[in-house]
Amino acid sequence: MARRKQDKDYEVVHVLTTVDGGSDNLVDLIEIDRFSLPEFREQFGANHDKDPFMYDRYSVGPDDVPFLEKQLGMQLQLNFQRFAYFIEAAKKDV
Repeated sequence: MARRKQDKDYEVVHVLTTVDGGSDNLVDLIEIDRFSLPEFREQFGANHDKDPFMYDRYSVGPDDVPFLEKQLGMQLQLNFQRFAYFIEAAKKDV
């Protein structure tokens, strides 16, 4: 499990975001409680040297859905025609 960066006011968490394809507005986000950095790095091809903690934004495609469902412990109904999906880091107030 990835170590979360924490400061007195926030911690960094990873989320699955849903972005409207027409307006680029954030529609939804799901916090990934059990973010396994090695598994996500492998699945999304994250470069360890350039982004060791996966703080950048990574596009999610249809081939990633089974992996995400397993990691999240839930079924996902993703509409790739209307929305874009990303794995990214976010600050969470503590």
